[in-house]
Amino acid sequence: MQTVRQFIFQAYRLINASNPTIPLHGDDQKLGLEVLNQLLQSYAATGLLLTIADTVSCSLSIGQQEVVCGPADYTPTPDIINGRLANLNNAWLLLSGVTYPLIYDSKNEFLAAWKYDPLQGLPRFVILFQEREVTRLRLYPAPSQFFEFFARAKFQLPELTANSDMGDVPQYYLRYLLFATAKDIAMYKGRADAWTDKLEMMLVQSRDIMEAASEINVEITGDKESLLNGAWRTRAGI
Repeated sequence: MQTVRQFIFQAYRLINASNPTIPLHGDDQKLGLEVLNQLLQSYAATGLLLTIADTVSCSLSIGQQEVVCGPADYTPTPDIINGRLANLNNAWLLLSGVTYPLIYDSKNEFLAAWKYDPLQGLPRFVILFQEREVTRLRLYPAPSQFFEFFARAKFQLPELTANSDMGDVPQYYLRYLLFATAKDIAMYKGRADAWTDKLEMMLVQSRDIMEAASEINVEITGDKESLLNGAWRTRAGI
């Protein structure tokens, strides 16, 4: 197990020209913690540099128009409490053993196109409404039966403290994060010269590994209007 405190000390060793066994002093630890949290929160903007995605689920009630993803301490309690959803890879519904994939639609396109609200039936589209602490996944149409909702997504990590455990972070991700944190610390500490071309090359290499391991969005396309009726609704018994 490695704590955040130990991780920050390791990051300083990459840019410390003195004896690497000298303990942190002054605001070193506080600065390192701030930099680390800033990096993690900024990665949630696109989700590309977050760790691997999770599969989550919740039950949908009749007429439920949205699924809320957020932290457990948010009020009211979100439907999915893995944290704020940062990147949606795929979403689908399950009813009586039959899977119904959801089509991702942009917020602007949805608000400009669909005027029949509220509408109940077999949900065919999912639209993301990002907020500061939570993400609302709008389902259209709203369900007219009790479905099980599933999503494969990346979630914004909670803020870390000096005693937080880094053990849940994959090693390939930890290595990249170590170089990224050290680079930012070097700039804030007035030690830009300590960040050498060799360190930059190692940072780029570790970032390439991270991006290669990152899942991409899986979008399902089709005739949007016809998907609101026809065979899909018949199979769902709507």
